[in-house]
Amino acid sequence: MRILLSGTLTPEVLAQVADAMVEAESAADVCPPRVTDLARVTRFEVGFDDIFWLARQRRQHPPANPIRSAVVVSTPVQVGFARMLQTLNDHPQVTLRIFADVDVALAWLADDPPAPHA
Repeated sequence: MRILLSGTLTPEVLAQVADAMVEAESAADVCPPRVTDLARVTRFEVGFDDIFWLARQRRQHPPANPIRSAVVVSTPVQVGFARMLQTLNDHPQVTLRIFADVDVALAWLADDPPAPHA
């Protein structure tokens, strides 16, 4: 699954992405790994409270199986945002890593994904 964000990231956009993820995951028997590409985001209008809300959403709607989640960044501000997301999104079924290159992120997603829990 690929999520490409660009322009200004607002709380409303974050909520739309979260809702779309819940919908997609609930419709699938197996949740696929995902890459969220922030490299084209030029402005962040979200803060700690918004990311904390997103982490709570993840806990309320856990994936059906362990997943890998790659976040692609290209600027220091994007790295900071991704680190906050990584720190707050501590769901035991989600392994989140940050990458500077989308191809490297995709290779990590394809390499030996976590086994589903029995």
